Amino acid sequence: MKKFIIVIVFVFLIAILISFNYLLWDREKQLESFQDLSNAKNLSIDTLGEKINNLDKQNKELAERVSSLTQENSDLKSSNYKLIAESQQVRQEMEANKVFISLLKSNMNTEPFEAAIKKWVEAVNSRNFKAAHTLVSKESRDEILSDEEKFKKTYQSEVKAIRLKSSKLYNELTDDEHLAKIQFQVVFEIDKPEASSEDKEEIPQVLFKSGENEKYITMELDSEAGEWRISELSDKP
Repeated sequence: MKKFIIVIVFVFLIAILISFNYLLWDREKQLESFQDLSNAKNLSIDTLGEKINNLDKQNKELAERVSSLTQENSDLKSSNYKLIAESQQVRQEMEANKVFISLLKSNMNTEPFEAAIKKWVEAVNSRNFKAAHTLVSKESRDEILSDEEKFKKTYQSEVKAIRLKSSKLYNELTDDEHLAKIQFQVVFEIDKPEASSEDKEEIPQVLFKSGENEKYITMELDSEAGEWRISELSDKP
């Protein structure tokens, strides 16, 4: 009986020892697990800290870029306002120049121009086309006036008699092209010759109609001769 009790006690002690060892082992595992968790947390904190630092750096760079772009935008706005102001000033000056040039043209002596036009009409009317062509500018780009032979042939077929009824300075259009021109609005009285069928085939266009014809004559200065010449004759200004 004593041996049995001793065995029971011994088994009980062994069981307690095993349980105690298990508890120690489990404690160590918990400590290891906690340590691993702590290390993982520390690693995560370090990683997050590094990311935060990178984000702070990027944020700083972006803030500097935004500041730079804001300054550039401000500079561009200032430049734009300056250009707008300069453009407005230039337009105002151009308008003032247009008014001034128009005023000068309106008050200039038109006798030299009218005398040249009158001489040209008289030469054409007397059928002295050579003399009439000398009153045409050498720089003329008029399709008919610039070519002496074509001019002669056309006016022989188109005009039997021509009279100048009126002429006045035309100054109504104030765009840059017309401001640079000196134009006269003229009215011709035209007598048409009887055109042969052959003439009609060679010159299909009608330069003049019978009766009154309103035309626009552009004048140009012959710098060598110091005289005004006709450079263009057209239906419109």
